[in-house]
Parts: sequence; structure tokens; C-alpha cells
Amino acid sequence: MLVNGQIADSISIEDRGLLYGDGIFETIICEQGQAILFDQHIARLQQGCEALELARQNETTLQSEIMDVAQGEDCVIKVLVTRGSRMRGYRYDANDETHTRIVYRSPLPEIPDTFYHQGITLGLSEYRLPSNQALAGIKHLNRLDQVLACRGWEDDYSEKIVLDNDGLIIEGTMSNVFIEMNGKLKTPVLLRSGVAGVMRQWLVEHANLMDIEVIQSELNLEDLKQADAIFVCNSVVGIWPVTKFIDQNFPISSNTRTLMTFIRDKLSNLYIAL
Repeated sequence: MLVNGQIADSISIEDRGLLYGDGIFETIICEQGQAILFDQHIARLQQGCEALELARQNETTLQSEIMDVAQGEDCVIKVLVTRGSRMRGYRYDANDETHTRIVYRSPLPEIPDTFYHQGITLGLSEYRLPSNQALAGIKHLNRLDQVLACRGWEDDYSEKIVLDNDGLIIEGTMSNVFIEMNGKLKTPVLLRSGVAGVMRQWLVEHANLMDIEVIQSELNLEDLKQADAIFVCNSVVGIWPVTKFIDQNFPISSNTRTLMTFIRDKLSNLYIAL
């Protein structure tokens, strides 16, 4: 692990990231030490820094540190930027560029091949996400909403949908959601809550190359139930087709298969295709 570019195995107990969740992070998959979707991850990290008035990060430094920590291996790299250790209290000086930058490595997650070839069963979380336009889209360190969304998790489900207080679909507990209707893809618009995932954004920008239209709009459970097909995605696992939502079955559509092959061919062999 690197902390501000130095090998370390701990951070200060006074770090605001630990005390208040005052910071942001990115989780990046690496193939043979090369960060996949690096530019997109760093763009979102910089957007998060701007939203929280954190010091903008040097992209060359980040790329170098990620490569040093990855050591040429297939792995997952997590980059965290906190407001660092300052005086106690919630207030801060936006002109003070003190921060803590952490880069560390973990193994690739062990994911059953059946998640890709046979699809997953999707559940519904009882937790509801609050609206907060100031934090919508960014990946800040306070993940209590996601922790609470995972309460009472039944083993029958591989992922769960999370709604907001108005009953609109926002995301999965760790993924973004796409539904297919009449050959078009729809994904929840994330103006009031949720994380604008890097894989989600990449698919929105590139699906047109496959002649697939993507629409960002408000979606509810009725839209989900009437969908022709469903998948969830993130930048670590790629795409998981959904073949069952609670007790309703769905097929794996040709568009889902096409996109799974597309991200493997264009991004990384670590993403499993059908």
C-alpha cells in the first residue's frame, strides 16, 4: 500500500476519511498491471474532488502509483483521496490542500462463471436511498447507504435493486442497472442519488457503436417487471445478465450478449463474454 507515495500499512486515526468519510475513492481492475478504464476513473475522481473541494490529483502520479502497486498482475486497485488529518470538527478550509492519497491492491474477486453464462437472480432491498443532489453521481467514502441496503441479505440473490424514497430505481447495491425494452436500453438517471458508474458511463457512450440506443430516464419497478431483459454492471465484474427478479424470469437478450463481447474485446479479457 502507498500513502502519499510512500510504502505504509496504516493511516492516522485523525484522518478525516476515517473520522467522517470525508473523501472519495475509485475501484479499478488491472490486467497485467494495466489499469482498465483509467481515464474514466480518474475523470470521475477529479469530479469528486471538485464536488467536495478536495485538492485536484496529479494524474501522472496516480498512474505511476497504480502501476507500482499492481506490480504487473491481474488485480483490483483501490485509490482513495481524503481531506487528510486536520483539526477536529466538521468545518474545513477549502484553500488548505492537505490530503491523504492511498493506493492499495487486492485480489480479483472470485465470481462463479454461472453469473455470466446463466445469469443472476436479482432481489429488492428494503432500504431506500435518500436524495442529495450535492453528492449524486460521485463515489464518496461514506458508503453507509450501501451497507444498510445489504441488511437481511438472502443467499438466493446475487445482487439487489435499491430504490429511492419516491420508489424510483436508482442502482444495485454495488452496480448500475440497465433494462431492455423494444431493443432500446434504459438506465436510471442519477440526478438526485446513486453512483454514476464508470462501466455504466462507458456503455452509455459506446453502445451506439453496436447500434443500440441508450436512454437515461426515471424507472420504477413496473418498468423493471415489463422489461424484455435486464443486466447489471460495474467496472470490476463487467456485465451480469439478470435471468430472475425475485420470482419473475427473464432471458439473456442478444443485445446483452453483444455488449458482453464488446467490453471484453474493447477493454479487457478479464471481462467474461457469452
